[in-house]
Amino acid sequence: MQDAASLMAFYRNRRAELDPSDGSRWHLLIKEIRLSEACGIDEAYAIALTDPIWRRWLERQINSNPACRKAALRHVRDNGDRSLIAQRDGRLLVR
Repeated sequence: MQDAASLMAFYRNRRAELDPSDGSRWHLLIKEIRLSEACGIDEAYAIALTDPIWRRWLERQINSNPACRKAALRHVRDNGDRSLIAQRDGRLLVR
């Protein structure tokens, strides 16, 4: 098994190799944050969304990609008021 620093470097390098529109970049970022901060997935999402670039990217994805939209709506339904995403006038927004 690799140590946390090696895994973080792998995730960071792999993310840099991918096209910015690739949704895998988001998942790699979350994995990296979870390792570096030793936190759960919800905390990692909240940390990632403090970056305005990732916020804009996520809002574009959840409003243009049907699979992302479906996952975002499921997140809203499952988390209710604790959700990181809100729905206004048919658009999904990051809180």
